[in-house]
Amino acid sequence: MRAAWGRYRGNRSAVWAAVGLGALILFCLAAPPLSPYDPYAVDFSQKLETPTPRHLLGTDLFGRDLLERMALGGRTTMFIALMATGIILVLGLLYGAVSGLAGRKVDDLMMRIVDGLFAIPRLPWVLIVLVLIGANGSIFTVILALSLFSWMTTARLVRSQILALKQNDFVRAARALGARRHHIFLRHLVPNTFGVLLVAVLLELPGIILGEAFVSVLGLGINAPAATWGNIAQDGLSRNNPYFLILPSAAIALLAVAVNFIADGLQDAFDPRREGASQAAGWSPLTGFVRTSGRVGPRSEAV
Repeated sequence: MRAAWGRYRGNRSAVWAAVGLGALILFCLAAPPLSPYDPYAVDFSQKLETPTPRHLLGTDLFGRDLLERMALGGRTTMFIALMATGIILVLGLLYGAVSGLAGRKVDDLMMRIVDGLFAIPRLPWVLIVLVLIGANGSIFTVILALSLFSWMTTARLVRSQILALKQNDFVRAARALGARRHHIFLRHLVPNTFGVLLVAVLLELPGIILGEAFVSVLGLGINAPAATWGNIAQDGLSRNNPYFLILPSAAIALLAVAVNFIADGLQDAFDPRREGASQAAGWSPLTGFVRTSGRVGPRSEAV
């Protein structure tokens, strides 16, 4: 793990992306408590003010401080993204694990189902789900709609990793000792798919964030007065105000780019092929190998 961390620190793009993401999260968490303004109080006497020392980003159509609204919108957008990716992680892990551990016929059937779901455009079905469930501005409705058709890539990655790990000696030894499938899965397979899952989840985040913004612009997202970056952009689009559209769009772009750079950095860090060919491979969640006294062996053998 130290070798992976060292490789990550050597990737300047990934490090600066992590710094930028941390600054964005800190802004979203710290700005509302420190602000002297009520983010929901309406004051038409101050509506559409330009940036001033009192209101650093100006005010919106209802006289609310736009800097605080951006921070609150970031909180909500990030919460939606984290909850949706959590659901994607659970669904993808369970589906991929069952497919990888089941027999060939079950595996083939489950993968054909995934292929069929991949053929369905994601966003139109998100809109259909929102309309069928009821697009009442519920945050949990939006989370459910965004996660229902986004878990297939994670499931495929988990399934392929488990199929590879099943052939390793430490899994065969566990079976020979009478270990049950759920024990093998939790004790030996899940820890060795950690890197794949981490990178897959991070790569899903930008899509979820952009999906939330898309449904909000269409008026099917979180309802006002609650703030998200998506509905702030929707206000700017509906009122033909480029300033209100550019601010949340820039924040969404910064978050998406930062997460992508971090995911690329982690993928490189967890790849033992980046080490010198003459060195033994370090621990890698992508392959399940650890450094063990001058030889390379599966992670479970070192425990």
